[in-house]
Amino acid sequence: MDDDMVELTYKKRQKQRRIHCIAVILALIVAFFIGFLIGFLAMKTKSEDKDEERERKDSKYEFQEELEDMKKHHMKFQESVSEEHLRSTLKFFSKEPHIAGSTRQKELAVELAKRWKEYGFDRVEQPEYKALLSFPNTTHPTRITIKYKNGTIIHQIKGEEQDGGSKSAVLPFLGYSPSGKAEGELVYVNYGRVEDFDKLKNLSVNVTGRIAIMRYGKIFRGNKIANAASYGAIAALLFSDPADYALAGGDPKDTYPNTAWLPSTGVQRGSLYTFPGMGDPQTPGIAAIPGMYRRSREESELPPIPAHPMGYGDAIQFLSRMGGSEAPEDWKGSLDLSYRLGPGYVNSEITVAVDVKNHYEVKSIFNVIGTMNGNVEPDRYVMIGNHRDAWVNGAVDASSGTTVTDEIARGLGELKKAGWKPRRTIMICSWGAEEYSLIGSVEWVEQHEKLLSERAVIYLNADTAVGGNYVLSMASSPLVKGTLQDFAKKVDDPSAHDDKKTVYDITAERDSLMPKTDPPKPNIRNLGSGSDFASFYQFIGVPAADFGYRGYNNTGVFYPVYHTQHDTFEWLTKFIDPEFKYFKAASQLCGRLLLAFADMPLLRMNVTLYSEALEESLKTLKKNYGNQLKGHNTLALLESAIVKFKATAENFTKAQNEVEDKIRKFEEPSFARLRRFNDRLIKVERAFIYAYGLPGRRLVRHVIFAPGKYNLYGSSSFPGVSDILYKLHETGDVNAVDLQLSIATQSVLAASDILSGPY
Repeated sequence: MDDDMVELTYKKRQKQRRIHCIAVILALIVAFFIGFLIGFLAMKTKSEDKDEERERKDSKYEFQEELEDMKKHHMKFQESVSEEHLRSTLKFFSKEPHIAGSTRQKELAVELAKRWKEYGFDRVEQPEYKALLSFPNTTHPTRITIKYKNGTIIHQIKGEEQDGGSKSAVLPFLGYSPSGKAEGELVYVNYGRVEDFDKLKNLSVNVTGRIAIMRYGKIFRGNKIANAASYGAIAALLFSDPADYALAGGDPKDTYPNTAWLPSTGVQRGSLYTFPGMGDPQTPGIAAIPGMYRRSREESELPPIPAHPMGYGDAIQFLSRMGGSEAPEDWKGSLDLSYRLGPGYVNSEITVAVDVKNHYEVKSIFNVIGTMNGNVEPDRYVMIGNHRDAWVNGAVDASSGTTVTDEIARGLGELKKAGWKPRRTIMICSWGAEEYSLIGSVEWVEQHEKLLSERAVIYLNADTAVGGNYVLSMASSPLVKGTLQDFAKKVDDPSAHDDKKTVYDITAERDSLMPKTDPPKPNIRNLGSGSDFASFYQFIGVPAADFGYRGYNNTGVFYPVYHTQHDTFEWLTKFIDPEFKYFKAASQLCGRLLLAFADMPLLRMNVTLYSEALEESLKTLKKNYGNQLKGHNTLALLESAIVKFKATAENFTKAQNEVEDKIRKFEEPSFARLRRFNDRLIKVERAFIYAYGLPGRRLVRHVIFAPGKYNLYGSSSFPGVSDILYKLHETGDVNAVDLQLSIATQSVLAASDILSGPY
């Protein structure tokens, strides 16, 4: 090999060695870089894990701190309730008569709006509605007269006596009673219930063409008049019997102002409007905003016959002159006379003349709505309210409720100033013209039906918050009965004694569940009607609750001076709550519940309690109408639907409890998961709303719990079914029974669908 070839080979090998060295170096560099990168990433991942763990701990600590702050704020509210503030508010709002549509009503609305703005509410509104109201004629007042047939007057109710009351008090009258004249014989019809008229029929006492005289109590006054008209009466007179309102007897020394009992001159005013049961008579289903369509008065289903109230001092004059057979023993009140059925009089030369003079008038009524925006869920509304109007001064009905809700508003303002913000939006509501037919609340709910159906969480009602001093009476949707009982343990009751300290203890002792439980539990009733929760609960299916101290000296009387001019600050503070302890307890309980539903991440609503309520209602339906239900196969479908709902509710509750356990451990669930649970809880109530309403009552739409058509106040089991069965002996319409059972079945199945998983 020549020298050139050797040199070339040498250079080639040198080049290869250089390439190999470079490759080795590059490999080492790459290996080093990869190793470094792996180590770096490993260290970074470990660091990130530590950061995530730290974030979880921080988040858990923040959530724990949030929940503990919530409890502190709620306790601060409870401690802020002031007897002094309560006293001054009640005195102001009950100082003068303030019937719906009056100047004083508007003044009180303005006062509340002013207060709530000062408390720090984000928005305060005064929505106006135009409503058909009625009033007595003051120029030519009503006259009810006992006279001889030759025209000589024996006794006359003039209708203008005020018995020392305010000169601005409305004359005694019955709202929506038409003007009219009637003359003839009296028939005593006891309480004016359907069963009372049926009994008269069995006793061969004919009401047709005669004037019905009846005592207050048992059922809504409007139903009494409607019943009297349906049995042929041409007019009606109502009176307050001492057996119901003056249990110590009617002697002046035993009645107000010497005791709490109703004096003989006390006259109970009230509304007679029953169809469709709620709201402005001329705009059913449509908000009565100024300018909206109004149907004619002739179409408005107003009471059909003239009617008028009287005190038992006047009633004696009429009842003592009646002839006919002696009344059944259980129809006799405690007046010192022989209760007779009529018709006719002990003196054939006398007669009774009724000349009712009232007038209708469309007037402006105002609500007051105070809104405090939610910080986390501003699109969910937690509400509390009561009405503001009264037939006269209305210290109990409903200024006691206004006093409580205003004190709650003041307490919320104090919390807001201290830095608290509610999780959900809070609304405090003062309703106008409730006494006529729940008008203010109904019109507002009708106006905002779609919004509230989507966003309302619960409505709490405090109408006659303090009307007695025996026991706190509560009624609610089954969803929240357990929550009411739990929070009743957090508030001291003014009647505490021995080891019984709280509202829970006293209510369990004095108004326990039937049948008795061991240990006793407070009785929380199902919602009927008669106050502003009705449109929320029975029209759009918002879970609701109603509260109020009841009972005078364990007598069972709602309160003796109900709807009379004697319902005053003096009566209430002298005989019921001189130290405002019951006002304080009512404010604390209602306020704590409002705060709980506004702030708790997971709503405390219990669908298992609803399944128990469905089972109990079905038992009651079968107990009351077992014979009429025989042969209806649709009943088995309803029973099957309730069984399915029970199983679904148990599964849902199990999943709900798991989330609640995590919250107790301060593990915050995701917003989305909380929404899933909370929305199902509130929407299960919506499932029981039937769009076309109950038979003959299209604006009462809750098919499980609603007042019976023939007993407006009490709650009826499956009211659509019960209403049909109540009259089945007259109508024979068995198909209507199956239809209502099917509607109820479909609603229960829909509720199961809402609660079904996944969770």
